[in-house]
Amino acid sequence: MNKQSDTNGNLDAESKNPLEEEFDLTPTAWTILGFLSLQPRSGYEIREAAKRSVHFFWGVSDGQLYPQLKVLESLKLIEAPHGAEGPRSRQRWQLTARGREALRSWLAAPSAHIQIRDENLVKFLFASLEGPEFLLHLIRERRASFEWFRNTMEAVQPGSFWDDPENASRLTGPAMLKRYGIEFAETVLNWCDQAEEALLSDPNTSSLNSERK
Repeated sequence: MNKQSDTNGNLDAESKNPLEEEFDLTPTAWTILGFLSLQPRSGYEIREAAKRSVHFFWGVSDGQLYPQLKVLESLKLIEAPHGAEGPRSRQRWQLTARGREALRSWLAAPSAHIQIRDENLVKFLFASLEGPEFLLHLIRERRASFEWFRNTMEAVQPGSFWDDPENASRLTGPAMLKRYGIEFAETVLNWCDQAEEALLSDPNTSSLNSERK
């Protein structure tokens, strides 16, 4: 079923796919459908693709991956038409037409509100009264973490592990996600620079003058 969209590109709620309500899939299951929409993959290939891409912001449980493949197969959302393949006898899964419709319903459904688990940020809340050196430590710790994250994002080559990398390069979503990751990291790094400068310039933290780089 094709979704109708308004002039702003918003999907029409009246065209809601009944598959959205029919299946109550886990986050891991939806991610499996997403990866299989790009190309057929074995369970191992899905796991490795997740490690290269979504694990920074969307958990894919190794313990759930293979059981969820069986669940999706039982729901006739995926299939392995060629059975076990290759020297390791791995099944290569692909979406069924029903699976692609289910995926489209998930893509069109409202996304959950963003939740961030960030221990470094939590520590900022409690560090002030313990001394400015703790804040400085947290800022520099955060900078190092996001420098690593930015370098990791810059090294990503979207589609390089696909069966047809030339065709994969024409899909804009992975490239947009890479750019988002890099710009997000650069924004945080800019904040770290400003926060450290403000902390070292504060007359109430003169004890940190020896820490100025």
